[in-house]
This record gives sequence, C-alpha cells and structure tokens, in this order.
Amino acid sequence: MWQIGLQIPVDDEWHALHRLMQAGYAEIFQSFGHADHSIPLTLLFRALADSVGLHDWQLRLLPMLFGLAALVLLPRLLRPWLKPDEALCLAALVSISPLLIHFSRFVRPYALVIVLGFAAMILLWQWWQRGGWGRALAFFACAVLAAWLHPLTTLYTGTALTWFAVAGLLRWRRDGTAGPFWRLLLLGGMTTAACSALILPPLLADSASIAVKTGKHSIELQTLARSWEMALGVGYSWLAIVLAVPVAAGARALWRRDRAFLCYWLVLTAVVVLSLQLLGPEWILNALVLVRYSLLSLPVLLALLAIGLVQGARLIAGRLGLAHRWDGPVALVGVAGLFLLGPVPATYSGLNQFTNAARYQIDYNFERSVLGSIMAPIETPAFYGRIAEADGQWQVVEAAWHFESNFTPISQFQRDHQLALHIGMISGLCTDWTYGEIEPDIGLEIELDHFLYLADILRQPEEVNRFVVFPLSYPFDYEVRPLPDIQPCIDAFRARYGSPWHESDDYVVFRIPAKGRADDA
Repeated sequence: MWQIGLQIPVDDEWHALHRLMQAGYAEIFQSFGHADHSIPLTLLFRALADSVGLHDWQLRLLPMLFGLAALVLLPRLLRPWLKPDEALCLAALVSISPLLIHFSRFVRPYALVIVLGFAAMILLWQWWQRGGWGRALAFFACAVLAAWLHPLTTLYTGTALTWFAVAGLLRWRRDGTAGPFWRLLLLGGMTTAACSALILPPLLADSASIAVKTGKHSIELQTLARSWEMALGVGYSWLAIVLAVPVAAGARALWRRDRAFLCYWLVLTAVVVLSLQLLGPEWILNALVLVRYSLLSLPVLLALLAIGLVQGARLIAGRLGLAHRWDGPVALVGVAGLFLLGPVPATYSGLNQFTNAARYQIDYNFERSVLGSIMAPIETPAFYGRIAEADGQWQVVEAAWHFESNFTPISQFQRDHQLALHIGMISGLCTDWTYGEIEPDIGLEIELDHFLYLADILRQPEEVNRFVVFPLSYPFDYEVRPLPDIQPCIDAFRARYGSPWHESDDYVVFRIPAKGRADDA
C-alpha cells in the first residue's frame, strides 16, 4: 500500500475506463473491446460511475484486497504439501514477489484471477481425492468467475478437467468404478456451460476484436528466460540460474511427497504455454504477457522455491550447529536477500506515482529491456529544479499527457525532481476528448484524485499554487500517438494569465499563484 493513494492510472489501467465511457452495459458485456478490458470489472466500474461515483480507491480496492488475501490463502491452499517452515517461507516469497505486489496495485483482474483461479485448481484436485459437493461448488464458482475476469484461465480449467476425466476413465477401466468419471463429467459440463454463457456472447458478437489479436507473435527462448526471471522476482540472469538449484531441490522433494500433484502442475503449465504458442496472442513474445497468461502456475513455482530454500537453510543450520528450529529463520534470510536483489526497493523508493508503468514492470533490468533502448536516458529540464526550490507549496500539473507510459517522459523526470504531479486534461478546452482523459459532460461521475481539467483552472482558480507544464515536442526518437493540437490551450492560458513563467522550444510553463494572478510571480 506504499503511496497507493498517489498512484496515477497508466497503460492498461485505462482499458476499463475508456470502455465504460464509450459503451453501455449491453455493449460492455458483449465485447472484449480492442484493448481487452475485463468485462465484470468494467461493468462494476460503470455501475459505480452511474450511481455513487467512481473514485481511485474503488478502482484499486479489489486488487488490493485479493493481493492481501493471497498472503494467507496461497500458502493455506498448498499446506497439505508443505511443512510449516516451508509454508512460512512461501508466505514471505508471496509478500515480496514483484509480480504479486504489482498486480495488487494494478487496476486489472490479475490479483483476483491468481487467487480464484489457483483456488479452483486446488479445489478440483481435493474434490477428486476426497469428494464433497462443497468443494465441487467452490471450484465451480472460482473457475467461472476467474474465466469471466480473464478468459485465458479456461486453458487451465479445461486442462485440469481433462486430466481428471482421463483419471476417471483409467479408474473405470482398472476397477470398474464409473461413478467418479460421471461425476467429473457432470461438474465439467456445468463449468463449461457457465463459462460459455459468459464468454461466448462477446466472442461471437465481436469476433473481429479477438481475431486481430491472435496469430501475431510467438514465444521465444528469450521470452521463456525472462519469464523465469520475472516469476522468481529478479532481474539478473545469473541469479535466475542460481535459483534454479533450490527450485529443482523443491521439485525433487515434492516428487517424493506427491508425484501426481507435481505432474498435474507440470502438465497444466506445459499445455497452457503450448496453447499460447499456437494461439499467438499479440505481444506474447514479451515475458510480462506470458507471465500474466500463465499466472496460475506462479504459486507452485514459489512453493518449490520455498521448499528448496528451507532445505538449503537446514544444511546451513546443520553446518553451523544450529537446531532444526532455525531452518525457517535462516530461509527467511535468503528471502530477504532476494528482496534486496530484486526490483522492489528501487521501484518503490522515493516519490513514484507511476510504479505500474511499463518501464518498471516489462523487465526488471531496465537497461536490458526493450524500453531501455527506445526510452533512452534523457535530461530532466532545469525548470523542474526551480519549481522544487520555489517558496511555499506548489502543485505541478502536467498537461497534454500520454496514458501510454512509454510515450511520455514524466515518470522518468519524477525520479529526478521528486515533485508530486497532477494530470491536466485538455478535453473541453483543446479538444472534445482524447485518450487517457475523463470525457467531460458525459453524465458519469468519475473522480480521479490526480486529474483536473485545464478548463476548470481557467474558469475557477482554486486556493492552490500551480505550475502548469505544456510539452511542445516528444523526447523519444520513435513515433507516438499524436495528441490533439494544444496550442489553443496555451493561447487560452496566455490570455488569462499573461506571459509564461518559462518558455522554450520544448516546454511552456505557467506559474499560477493561488489567487490566480500571474503578476504575483
């Protein structure tokens, strides 16, 4: 929850917002849209915007709650296969996982999906082993809701049901017991029907939006290598290779305890990855996309790492002459080391309102990432330093921004100047509406804490000191989505407040004291 109230929605967090502003409930339900919004979350956000109002805390509430619940639920679900120290170590690994921290703070369904989808896979296993319609109904609810939140979870659900259908047929053939197979067929049929009722309407009504996003890219060897690093929460290839040792040790231990369960997860993961390779989703060559789509395997990988770390700690404790009760604490020292070597300390240090931005999440080694080459290091304009030195409290408003974080340098600038930022929306002044902004006069109550309309600054100056920053050029050497012409906005501010406080070929900055008189500069 560090600085969660300061976060500015970026990148994919805008998919649901864009959709709910442009479509009604029926349209939202019947299409995944160009940008693959999560249908149930978008419906929920639209209902809030239509009634009590949609605010930042509501956008982030469900991911945060499910992220916190994962700390308890994921180790608990795996408790039958883990010793107490290993379960504690797994909880620690979950708590420091850069992916799970990111998803818990991200206005997307991934934090919900990993809890619901993983629970569904474990509940189905337990139902097959022990029976009980309570487990069957819990599996049904978790699997269907996870599928609606993120349809690709059906790859896991379908593979798991197929696994147990084969097991049921083998049992029928071996000892003549047909009951388990028919019960599995009933549960699988109900689950498939419910998932189809939610997923088929948008697939059939807007198949074109899916067709244009399949057959685009392929999983490469580098994708697999980077995904391995990302799942383990590190940005160094050498460390990812070293961590393969405790993971292998954990797999060996789990093989001895329950080889069928280990094979179950190996098959699930392999089938999902192969299916994704055949589907060829857009951007699947990027590790972050592959990890998102195969997210349900992450808890098992972390569990294998936890088992291996505890086993390694047991060897170290034995060498040091310590009792077995020290196995857990020594393993937690290793977890602390992983935390310090991972991306979390750097990403979340200082003031950072863009922790969900692609530059921090697409690769934990930014210099190596694809964004590292196209978002070349750029110098922070000197005027930010002058703003930081200004007397009193000042609000910095970045006007005419790109919600695609790799199109704008403001997140990079903030790492240097450490000033809190607001986004100044040009809609209603320079243009009717543009992406990354709340459409004015739409009839929906959407209040984002760090967004304000430039037109409102002109009409109703508040008791706030402001610097309003207009960019005139793009700092990166690649084509970006063009913004509407912002010159009318600059002209309006010039007419209202006089000459800019700073003006160059790249930026125009207006200094607006609280009482709204530029001549007090």
